Amino acid sequence: MRAHRSFVAVYGDFTIFGKRPCRDRVQTNTFVDSLQRFRYETIMSQNIWLRVNLPEQEVKSLQHAFSDCDLRSGDDAAMAADWLRDVDAVFTEEAIPDTLVQQMPSLKWLHVTRGGVNVYLTPSVKARPIQVTGSKGIHGTVFSEFALASIFMLAKKLPECMEAQREKKWQMLQPVEVAGRTLGIVGLGTVGDELARKAKALGMRVIATRRTATAKPDYVDELGTPDFLPRLLAESDYVVLLLASVPSTFNIIGEKELRLLKPSAYFINLTGGRTVEEKLLVRALKEKWFAGAVLDAFERQPLPEDSELWNLPNVIITPRIAGITSEKWPPLLPIFRENLRRFIAGEPLCNVVNKELGY
Repeated sequence: MRAHRSFVAVYGDFTIFGKRPCRDRVQTNTFVDSLQRFRYETIMSQNIWLRVNLPEQEVKSLQHAFSDCDLRSGDDAAMAADWLRDVDAVFTEEAIPDTLVQQMPSLKWLHVTRGGVNVYLTPSVKARPIQVTGSKGIHGTVFSEFALASIFMLAKKLPECMEAQREKKWQMLQPVEVAGRTLGIVGLGTVGDELARKAKALGMRVIATRRTATAKPDYVDELGTPDFLPRLLAESDYVVLLLASVPSTFNIIGEKELRLLKPSAYFINLTGGRTVEEKLLVRALKEKWFAGAVLDAFERQPLPEDSELWNLPNVIITPRIAGITSEKWPPLLPIFRENLRRFIAGEPLCNVVNKELGY
């Protein structure tokens, strides 16, 4: 009769008790090695959907770097239903319809290309233990440059120059200097911080609000919590809204706030499309409570043809381009790569979103 020996094999979370024939140490080691490979494959084998329009060389680079994962790139129609059922993580640019989320019962992690993620928080994403991470911290350059371009355009009367050119009129105008003017930043986050640095370097007075009280940076003259907003609006020559599009910021700019703006002030909204109601904004611009507006974020997006904003002479409309860059993937991919490494290793992810707050 073959002799047996009791054994306990422990590896990570696995503990196995049993008996095996007493042959030799090599066979026992082979068994433990097999167990180690089993657990390694269990951890490392992940289905990752690249639901973004990545260049082919970047897709291949990710597949090579994470060869133990099944990384697939393609649009919704290209994904097989049985593979979707086993998807562990999705990297996406556009929001995922809730019906599609429901087809991925194994989904554990959603990484998005934007810093603001409220649009991605569908009922299923919020209800399930799906971690959501964003690309916070990489949009400061493009948004701040766009804000400054808007300020310079308004200060140097370029819209009036272009209108006069269309009408073939030699019209004398009075540009103003931005140095010495007051810039009010509503929402001193990553983007606002970058804008404040640049504006201060141009000689502007910079005042700002932030959701919670923090130490004031040297390049900000005055910093306050939301209670500081009325004074910011009353003192600013240019007000730039850089708020996350989350329920807590919806309609925070009402008639009382808009009437605080100086008649010569300009209102520049780059991120918070629902911070002010469109009808109220149209009324304020028609009645010239303030000089004008540059709008890149809207309550309704895309802005429909029936919106009165299109026809107002003191409004400049841009189609959500403030955050667009020609160098899209170089800043985005390192964040995703690092989080994918962490996800596979079971480590805490970076830029995790509070799904209740929306950021």
